[in-house]
Amino acid sequence: MRRSAGFLRTHKEKACSIKLRICSINLPALFLPPLRLKHMPVYFIHSTQVEDEMVMIGDPLFTHLSKSLRTRPGDLLILNDDRGRRYHTIIHQITKQAIYANVRSIEKSPPSSTPPITLAQALLKGEKMAWVIQKATELGVNTIAPLVTERIIPRVSPIHAAKFQERWDRIALEAAQQSERWSMPTILPIQTFQKFLQRENGGLPIMLAERQENVSLSKIPLPSEIQGGITVFIGPEGGWTKEERHAAQSLNVVFATLGKGVLRAETASLASLAILQARLNYL
Repeated sequence: MRRSAGFLRTHKEKACSIKLRICSINLPALFLPPLRLKHMPVYFIHSTQVEDEMVMIGDPLFTHLSKSLRTRPGDLLILNDDRGRRYHTIIHQITKQAIYANVRSIEKSPPSSTPPITLAQALLKGEKMAWVIQKATELGVNTIAPLVTERIIPRVSPIHAAKFQERWDRIALEAAQQSERWSMPTILPIQTFQKFLQRENGGLPIMLAERQENVSLSKIPLPSEIQGGITVFIGPEGGWTKEERHAAQSLNVVFATLGKGVLRAETASLASLAILQARLNYL
């Protein structure tokens, strides 16, 4: 079947028009560098890893970035050091042992405007303690003190305590990175309630106690000064004993409640921190 000259010319013009439109869309992309703006959390490094506007990242962070996240040259990284500095960097080179990133800009940690919060948490069984540490870190707590009280269910040996400490530090690190904090919380070694209570001086100590005629945590006057801070005591699943409450009362610890209901220990921790941080305008 023969085609007319007009048909062939029209068909050819349409083909050229389509080709030109395709080229006009794709041609600029050939001259653009590949975009590597993937979202990443803030990672913590030591200040000794920064030298002459170059950051050297070794293990264990190196393995996580290079193997798990498969970062490449051109990727952006945000790094915090122990001096309160935040580095905005771009990966320059990846070797078999380290990642080298160029520093593009540096931020300094803003001064704190709220009192530091310490969570004095009675040991919880299973994964509950790890969950509390993770959420407390996300909520901006400054210090976490794991306590041995009379009614705790887990009994911790020195060997287990060391393993717990290592795991809790790792959980706090990951939570601080994910929530883009400027610093990690300090997790104190496991100690008895009596020992920690004796070392508490200054600031505002608050003990959460259920089934007591106490003031609501939302109404207790909070300090405006940064010095001293706030310490929140959260009991175990079995609650505080009468002797523990008396010991706290003798040291002028303020008793508070979260309402008429009885919350699980891990829920009470989360609710208490959320209330305090909201009142301090952290949230």
